[in-house]
This record gives sequence, structure tokens and C-alpha cells, in this order.
Amino acid sequence: MMLISWLMILSIASCQSVCPARCLCHFIHIPRTIECSRQGLQTFPENISDIVEHLDLSNNLLTEITDEINRLTELQHLNLAKNKLTALPNNLAKLKKLQRLNLSDNIIANMADIASISQLLSLKILYISKNHLLDLKGLTSEILQAVDVGHCHIKELGNTSLNGLPALTTLNLAGNPLKIIDMPVSKTLRWLDMSDCVLNYLYPDTLSRLPELEELRLVNNPTLVYSTRHSTLQHSKLKKLDVSRCNLDRPGLHGFPSLTHVYLSHNTIRILPNRIFAKNKQLMHLSLNANNLERLNVSTFDGLMKLQMLDLSANNLEDVHTMTFQENIDLRLLNLSYNSLHRFPELSSLATSLDLSFNLISRFNANSLENMSRIRSLNLRNNQLQLIPPGLESKTLRILDMQRNRLVELYNNSLVNLPSLQQIDLSGNRLTEAMNPDVFQNNPDLTMIRLGDNPWRCDCTQLYVIFEYLTIPTSKTIESSLICQSPANVSGYSWEAACFDAWNTNIYYNKDRTWGMVMVSLLILVVLCGSVISIKHTMRIKRRVLEQRQQQELAEERERLRFLYARRTRLEEEIEDAENSAEPRINPLELIGPPSYEEAVQMPRLIRSMDALNEISVEDGTLRSINSVDNLRIKKRRTRRTKTTRKRTQSEDDLLRREERRQERIRRERNNSSSNICETTDQSQNTNPRQSRTSRRSRRHSFVEESLESNSSKDRPRPQTPNTRKKRRRQVFEDEHVTDDEASDVQMDFNRSVVIRELRREPRSGCRDSFVERGS
Repeated sequence: MMLISWLMILSIASCQSVCPARCLCHFIHIPRTIECSRQGLQTFPENISDIVEHLDLSNNLLTEITDEINRLTELQHLNLAKNKLTALPNNLAKLKKLQRLNLSDNIIANMADIASISQLLSLKILYISKNHLLDLKGLTSEILQAVDVGHCHIKELGNTSLNGLPALTTLNLAGNPLKIIDMPVSKTLRWLDMSDCVLNYLYPDTLSRLPELEELRLVNNPTLVYSTRHSTLQHSKLKKLDVSRCNLDRPGLHGFPSLTHVYLSHNTIRILPNRIFAKNKQLMHLSLNANNLERLNVSTFDGLMKLQMLDLSANNLEDVHTMTFQENIDLRLLNLSYNSLHRFPELSSLATSLDLSFNLISRFNANSLENMSRIRSLNLRNNQLQLIPPGLESKTLRILDMQRNRLVELYNNSLVNLPSLQQIDLSGNRLTEAMNPDVFQNNPDLTMIRLGDNPWRCDCTQLYVIFEYLTIPTSKTIESSLICQSPANVSGYSWEAACFDAWNTNIYYNKDRTWGMVMVSLLILVVLCGSVISIKHTMRIKRRVLEQRQQQELAEERERLRFLYARRTRLEEEIEDAENSAEPRINPLELIGPPSYEEAVQMPRLIRSMDALNEISVEDGTLRSINSVDNLRIKKRRTRRTKTTRKRTQSEDDLLRREERRQERIRRERNNSSSNICETTDQSQNTNPRQSRTSRRSRRHSFVEESLESNSSKDRPRPQTPNTRKKRRRQVFEDEHVTDDEASDVQMDFNRSVVIRELRREPRSGCRDSFVERGS
């Protein structure tokens, strides 16, 4: 495979290297082509590649073809048209693959000059038209199938003209001055064209030696007549006959029983007798247009059961009978245009398309189509109709063309019984007022409405409704064709241009507003969705934060309860320990009564005077109860409190009032002390040590309660810190060792009087019953 590919590449490269100058070569694609047309070549080009398949040398100045052409063994198509050739080389035997040869429009005068054609064993098509040939004698080829010798100088086709072409199937003799057809002989000829000749008469047996002839063209032979009252041209297998633009006064088709297509247009046929086509039972296409037909008999076309297309246009028909086409059951197209019909022919036909255009029809009835059960297209253009009859009925009609009539109005019920209508053309009429869209309410399949070329009076208010129907949602008309004729200020303007200002707010604004509303709705929807999502997200976050806060508060509450429980337990344990512990030794400062003599002797020497002792025992009541049990409990409770330093700022007046209240409180305490001394004297009669301790304890409690009451007032002194208490104790301890001289320096703020009574019995515990009397 690789070797083959390389060989192909090398061959292509070599071919490109020998492409003739001023020629265009195509060797990549099949067929491989060289185009040298219109290059002004006077000689046959050299160095033409021998692999060329199509060679085009047309439209040059070649006068001869050299034997060099025999080198092109792969040549299949050779075009030598429009040159100055007079002959071909005598030897063309090596062109074994040549299938098509074009020698048209040269100056070849005799078939003998191109006799070498017989050496082309593959030649099938030969074009030698527009030469100076006088006849076909001398043209021989065993395999040639198609020959075009049109527009030459051939005047006669004799019975031996085709003897050298035994395989001929197609022969074109059009455009020759041909006058005589003398029974040519060809057993294979199927297509013969003798149009644009000067034939006069064809005998009935003219075609008798062409047994396989199927199509005969005799167009534009102005004097031709092939049928008379007594005889007519005959052929049993002829299927297509075109004798348009001849001089026929009758169809003369009864000699062609196999005809399927007949063209008899532009003749002088005036009368069509009854059943004139009865022998042409295979006829499918019959064209009789542009004759001088004035009337049709009821049975003119009887027997044409297979007729599908009938063209009777451009005649002088004024009326057509209802039953004329009744037997033509396969009829599809019936063309009656360009006649002189004054009324709508209420035909009984199965035709699907009826063309009545360019007639003189001024009116037709609502039931005009009731006998045409398969009608789909009705063409009534260029008539004189002034209205569409209300209630025009047809279940199958799809296309209605009423262009260029005289319609002035379209009623609301004109199209109500046309449910299958798809297209309607009302252009070129006299419609002035805008129609109501309800006219088309029963035509759901309507897709095209033509209303152009009417003298519209543009009342924008009325036109808006129909314009909206015609253009929304899809356009059913050509908007630019809707032109105003009045009023004068908008004459010549289209509907849209004339009513732009009036419709701008109704059409374009509505469109913009609709799109705006859609966009705003979408935006609002997006915002709402975003808001809902955001709110849900926020609520979810808040719920999570609240749950965390609740959990945190619950944990704090649990911790606080645990702490309170622990503190309560610890406090109960401390109280229980304090109650179970031994009663602490009474501080000498708490002694109220004087010691006994024995106790006094054993006591250390006083370092202060009695006044100082009285000051210590009376003024500093809180100091005397420092080490009592109650004071210890109070200390413990105070230490558990949150120690917050409260900074108070007081004025001098507040300090003075506070000092006055303190002096008043001291005086009350003195009075209370005097009363307590009396009570103590009564109790001193009891010598029971246990009772002594109990009384002493009660006195302590009462003193503490009085201290608490005094401290609970607004001017309660600040609680002492542990450091302060330590300093106070240190000071008291140091003061116990001062001398009398030092103690005498202590100034008393007020006069005190101490009364010491003699005790009957001195307890060993060191506690004594005493009272102090103080002067006011």
C-alpha cells in the first residue's frame, strides 16, 4: 500500500510538471481535467499529460488537430466547440475511451471530413450542430447513440440518412431548413426533434419506419399540417407529441393511441367535437392553451379517464358546462385562465386546483364549490368580483387568490365556512376600511394574508387591531406592502410609519413593558428567593447561637449550682466544726467586770490607765469581740462575699453628719451600758460557773447584735481587711507594753467613769461579772 501511495504521488507530481501553459489542470480529483478554453490558442497545445480524462479546448482559434492527440489514451471527453476546425485527423484509433465529442460551432462542411469518428469505439454522444453540413450521409458509427446536428443546413431527411447509425436513439434536427421527411429508417430511434423547421405536411406513414419512436417534437413549424379530414399522422408507440406553434386546426390525435402527453398550444383549433379524444385513453397531460376555442361540448373530454392536467387557458371560452369534466376522475389541475368567462362555472369535478384568473367574472355564489369535493386551490385573480359571497363553503379549500379584483368590503361571515383555509390574497383590490380580525376567527390554519396595493384610509385606531392580528405573534403579511392612501398627510406611508406615534405606546411600549415586567418579575423572584434563603440562613444561625447560649447558660447554671452546693456544704462543715470545737478563750478586752484580787495579783502589770482600758472596753466594742465565735462566723461569711471595692465620694457635710450620728450612737451605748450594769448586779448573786458562762455568752450576742444593728445603717463603716486586722492586733499587742507615761498621752474624746464592784467569787476561767457606768 505504501508503494502504491508513493507511485500515485510521483505520478501526480509528474503530471503537474507537464501542465500546458495558460491552462488550468485538475489532476487530484476524478475526472482529471485540463481546461484551456478562451485562451486564444491557434495550435494544439503540447506536453498535455497522457492521463487527462477531460480536455476542454473550446472558444479558441484552432484550425486543425494534430496526431499528438492520439497520445491521450485516457481521454473520455473532448470539447472542441467554437473553433475554426474543418476536419479531424484521419487516425483516432488510439482514443479508445473517448465517449463524448463536441465539434459544434465550427466550419465543417462535409461528413466525410470527420469520417474518422467511426474509429472511436466508445463514442456515444456527438455534437456537430452549427456547422455547414448539408445532410447526414457519410456519418457512420456502430455505437453512436445521440447526435446533435441542429442549426445546420440540412434540408432533407431521407430514408437512407440514418443507415450508418444503427445504435442511434436520439436525433436533434432542430433549427434546420428541413422540408422533406421521406420515411427515415431507424429501428432504435426513440427521440426525434424537428422543431423550428419549415415542414409543411407529414404523411400518415412518415413515421412508420421508426417503430421505437416515443417522443416527437415539431414545435414552431408555422405551416405544418399532419392531419386532414380524411387522414392523419399515425404511430402506435408514440407517447409524447409537441406540435405547439404550428398551423393545426384540429388536434388530429386519433392516430396516436399510446399518447400520454400532448402539447397543442398556439394553434388555430376552434372546435372540439364530442369525444374527440376517445381513442387517447392513456392521455394524462393535455395542453390546448392559446387556441381560438370558443366553446366546449359536454362530452368533449369523455373517455379521458387518466387525464390529470388540462390546460384550456388563453382561449375565447365564455361559458363552461357544469358536467364537462365529470368523467375526468383523476383530474388534478384545470386551467381556465385568460378566457372570457362572465360567471363562475359551477363545475362538477374532482379537480384539486382550479385556475379562473384573468376572466370577466363579476360574481359567484356561496355554493359554487359544493360539487368540487377535492378542491384545494382556487385562483380568481384579475377578475371583476366585488365581494366574497357570505357563507362560501368548502371543507378542503386551502388557497384562495383574489388579487386585483374590485373588492370593497370583507364581511365577517365571508370565510366562516372555510375551515382549512391557509392562504388568502386580497391585494390589489379597493379595500379602504380596516377589517375586523373576527373575519378570520374560523380559519385557525391561516398563515398568509396579502392586503397590499389597496387604497387604505389610515385611521390608526381602527388599523391597530387588524395590524396586531397580522403581525403578532408571527407575521402573516408583508408589512411594507400596507400603504396608506388617505388622509393626505400620510399618503404613501406604510401603516407602521403613519401610525407610529399613535401605536408607539400601544405596541412598542407594550412590548417593552411586557419585557420589563418579565425582567422585573424575574428580578423580584430572584430577590425573594435570595431573601428567603438569607432569612432561613439567619434563622438557622440565630437558632444555633441561641442553642449554644442556652447550653452555655445551662452549663454555667450547673457550675453555679455545683459551686453553691460546695460552698453550702463547706459552710455547714465549718459551722459544725465551729460548734463542736472548744469555746475560745475570752479576750481580756471583752471583760466587763473587774478581776478579783487574786486574779489581779496574777495579772501582768497594766500598761495603761483605767481611762484607756475603759476606752478599749467601751469605745472599741468591735475590737473586744474580735475572737468571739460569732465574729469568726461573720468573718467567714464576709470572706465568701465578692470583694468589690466601692469607691465613694462624699462631701464634707456628709462626713459631718456621719460624725454626729456616731457621737449619738456612742451616747446611746453608754446609757445601755448603765442599764446592763444594773442587770449584771442582780445576776452576780448566782455563783454557778455554767450560768456565768451562759450570761457572758448572751452578753456577747447582744453586743454583736447591737454592733450589727449599728453597722446596718447607711453610715456603716467599711469592713476591715485581713491586713488591717493584723495591724490592729499588732498595735494592741504593742500597746500592752507601753509605760504609764506613754499611756497618759492618749487623749480621750469624752469622759468615762468606771465602777468596779467586788465579786463574791472569782471564777477560774478568768471571766468576771462587771459593769461600767459612764457619764454623759
